[in-house]
Amino acid sequence: MDIDYHFCTMYVLSRWADFGSANAKLIATSAQLVDDNMDDNSFSDQAEEDALAQGIHIRYSSQNIWNNLTGKGNLEVWVPFHFLPGLAGETTDEKLLCRKHSVLSKALGERLLETTLDNSQFSFRLGVGLHVLADTWAHQGFAGINASINRVQNLIFNASGESIEKMLKDFINDHKVVADFINSFNPLGHVAAAHCPDQPYLWWKTKYLFADGRKNWEEFLEASEEIFRILQQVSCVPVTGLSDEQKAKLTECFQGIQSDDFDERYEEWLRRIHENYFDIANFDDNDATMEYRTGTILGDPDFRKSFYDEINDHFDWVRDQLLAHDIKVLKKDAVY
Repeated sequence: MDIDYHFCTMYVLSRWADFGSANAKLIATSAQLVDDNMDDNSFSDQAEEDALAQGIHIRYSSQNIWNNLTGKGNLEVWVPFHFLPGLAGETTDEKLLCRKHSVLSKALGERLLETTLDNSQFSFRLGVGLHVLADTWAHQGFAGINASINRVQNLIFNASGESIEKMLKDFINDHKVVADFINSFNPLGHVAAAHCPDQPYLWWKTKYLFADGRKNWEEFLEASEEIFRILQQVSCVPVTGLSDEQKAKLTECFQGIQSDDFDERYEEWLRRIHENYFDIANFDDNDATMEYRTGTILGDPDFRKSFYDEINDHFDWVRDQLLAHDIKVLKKDAVY
């Protein structure tokens, strides 16, 4: 999922669940910051050391291309924060496949339901945890590791019948070295499916995974229903789930805002939020000017510490859950 879901949809769901605009912004910013919280300087640990001196343990929850290629911290990033293991199957690789409604995703939902408003860090816990939970719908069927189980065949998307596999074959017919590389490649996450899992308006399929086709807008709506119910319970309002009108508005946005540029989708979501397209009760000036900025959290010393406290707490929780199933892929003190 991209910023149009992790920030904009999360903001709308939080406001519908009766969180005030300030707290909704912190929840949504925390959710999106999971994707943007990466090591900008892989060749120096000075920033991490400076933060540690201030009592902040920086743990990254996303990667730049360089670190992905080198494998620096890959498991510690992708497994706990983006491809929550489903724990089903026989081999470790199979158990690491991300699945919606899995044992671990249900446990995460229950963990978030224990969040109370008297916890000063509730916005950050909800943002981080709900990002991970939402991704179990988008990333289902893939694992946050380099493995053959992430390979796909006959990827078709957008109902046009255009096949990435065919385009690759046309390209590599004259590039034997590239062909050999691709055939031996163990993809990381859903890289073999390109950006298909994260685009809300897309219909796509592969030969074995989603062989009958997957409508992302339906998956994203299902995720929104579960997330909304969690937000309602934590907010201490009646847990009603999404109304038909709310479902219709979300579906129109997921399916109707069609651009492969997530920034364009984000801008359209912002326009609709600013104009109160979503019929937010107690709509205020913060709603009318709301936008995503990393500085909302990282520029505030207290918010920054709270965010990283929750990032570390979530990592430790996932690691302990995996250890309970004898899966030892996450280190207690990962060094990046």
